[in-house]
Amino acid sequence: MNKQNIYWQLYQEDPIIKPGFPSPILADPSFLFPESCPDGLWHLFAHNIFGVLEYVSEDGIHWKKKKSIVRNAMRPFIYFEDGTYYLYYEKYKFLHVLMSWFPYRKWKSKIEVKTSKDLVHWSTAKTVIVPKFPFHKDANFGDSVSNPCLVKFGNKYRMYFSSSLVMIPDCGFCEPKYITVAEASSPLGPFSYFSDPILAPNDMDPFCNLGAGSIKVIPWKGRYLGFQNGIFWNPVRKESCSAILFLQSEDGINFEMINHTPILGPTGRGWKASHVYACDVKYSEAENIFILYFNARDKAHWTKGKEAIGLFVGKVEESKENLKSKSTSKSKKQESRSLKNKPKGKTKVTTKKIPSKPKTKKSKFK
Repeated sequence: MNKQNIYWQLYQEDPIIKPGFPSPILADPSFLFPESCPDGLWHLFAHNIFGVLEYVSEDGIHWKKKKSIVRNAMRPFIYFEDGTYYLYYEKYKFLHVLMSWFPYRKWKSKIEVKTSKDLVHWSTAKTVIVPKFPFHKDANFGDSVSNPCLVKFGNKYRMYFSSSLVMIPDCGFCEPKYITVAEASSPLGPFSYFSDPILAPNDMDPFCNLGAGSIKVIPWKGRYLGFQNGIFWNPVRKESCSAILFLQSEDGINFEMINHTPILGPTGRGWKASHVYACDVKYSEAENIFILYFNARDKAHWTKGKEAIGLFVGKVEESKENLKSKSTSKSKKQESRSLKNKPKGKTKVTTKKIPSKPKTKKSKFK
């Protein structure tokens, strides 16, 4: 198998989308490529303190808010299959996201889904995941299931989601403690729950010692890639942090780190000074790049911090030794195969040129 490298870099230093007044946050983006949308535009879903919003873009860079999709909801995930759009999200009670910041107010949430054929008209909500097992609940902080991510495995559907809560003292709010899985024969369920987490915090893990955070999983070249934002304590800065870890798995259950350090983390200054949070990732066959939207926080405590959305890009390149060993005939065959498999629509992400040799985090595959 040919060796491949992925060169990761920020598309730009500034946020792609900023929160609008009066919400201080815009978080947990999930998106669709334009070739998957009836109007030929990029669509992105994210949440503020009021609920889930939809944004549209012609180029994946400049975004306009379209409308509010659902109130009292957060952490959306959009999934498309056979002409139907499935919008999953964490649902909570009215004003609960604000009241949960006060002492002795326990959190309670579930995961719902709405469907659409045109991204305009949405169905009534259906509950698909509820807190069920002990590791979905915490006696002090409440019952929580969140951060849905649906992946198709053969003729089954696997829902990755976060569960339970852990208090992050310097933030003044809770973060997800575990990551687990449920499976179904339909995107609408009913789902059968795994009885244990697949990812959990570990005191010995420098990048996941407080909470497991969330994960997005995508299939790629015979394996499954995971993008986890672990929650951890930084002993040097003496504060909590969150950063995106790059994982891989043969079965989608047992993950190992590809890079030994995060591919994207907080900078200590600017809009992503404190935490780099949840993301959504897709691979563009046409451009041979990974597109990763994420949200980040500038200050830890909820009374001071603001969150916005950024763009991170991973360019896939074959290693030089493999390129040198290829014959001309093999190159022609690959070119022919590439054109044959080219998607109907081209995923155009940028008006800027991505450097061919970016100074960035590098991930190696064999």
